[in-house]
Amino acid sequence: MNRSWRVFRALVLSMAGLLSAGCATQWQTPLKLPNQHTLVREQLVFHSDFQIPVRHRLIEELIARRGDVSRRLGLTLSDEPINVYLFEDNEQFEGYIWKYHPEYPERRAFFVKTDTRLVVYVQWGDRVAEDLRHEVTHGYLHSVVPNLPLWLDEGLAEYFEVARGRRGLNRAHLDLLTERLRRGDWQPDLERLARLDPRQEMTLDEYAEAWAWVHFLMESRPEHAEMLRTYLRQLQSEEREGATEPISSRLRRLPVPPERMLIDHVQHLAARGGGRR
Repeated sequence: MNRSWRVFRALVLSMAGLLSAGCATQWQTPLKLPNQHTLVREQLVFHSDFQIPVRHRLIEELIARRGDVSRRLGLTLSDEPINVYLFEDNEQFEGYIWKYHPEYPERRAFFVKTDTRLVVYVQWGDRVAEDLRHEVTHGYLHSVVPNLPLWLDEGLAEYFEVARGRRGLNRAHLDLLTERLRRGDWQPDLERLARLDPRQEMTLDEYAEAWAWVHFLMESRPEHAEMLRTYLRQLQSEEREGATEPISSRLRRLPVPPERMLIDHVQHLAARGGGRR
């Protein structure tokens, strides 16, 4: 969603607020956060207006994913709470987001970091498992690594949003990149990804490439995974923003150009049957 549409939507919402009390508004329900029920499970604090079983299988998966993130990335666990607001009603979710965060693009879920809180907003819908795995991963990461580059933050979330046991294989992204390789109109460029403005919304192609770089680092060779873990540990301890050598520079020291290695990795995944079925 471009900036002009965000501004237009914000203006429309402001005008709607000036309508007389007798006029019908788009949302008849109060625009408030769900908070009738609270469930605390380790680092996650769930808020909802409907009862959630304490041992719900999705929540169990999210708890296990916390250990996955720590173990696979070599990161220490945090006890900083991640508040997860579960909206049962789509209309209430959209109304709340559009009123209080009109600058956000249209999505089913969001992660928000402030100076004092880590928060996830999500609709309890058909794709809530994927959405929660993605957004809660952002929370786990930001609770321990505050200076993540945008491409890596999103690439890791796309990797960990896949159900456990699939080693981060995001078939939708793999299909997209495989098709672009077939057409001959995709050339990986990690330096360009690293220059993306964090205030702008990434495109689907950029999400797919960010996922591919992370999957390559995590799954291709042990030394590549260790390169990523070392980089994350250095980000944790950096004293000023930009002090840590970017991972693209580290990849440049490998004997094969990283772009060639990434293309080979994507083609290998597709040939192995990771693409369309």
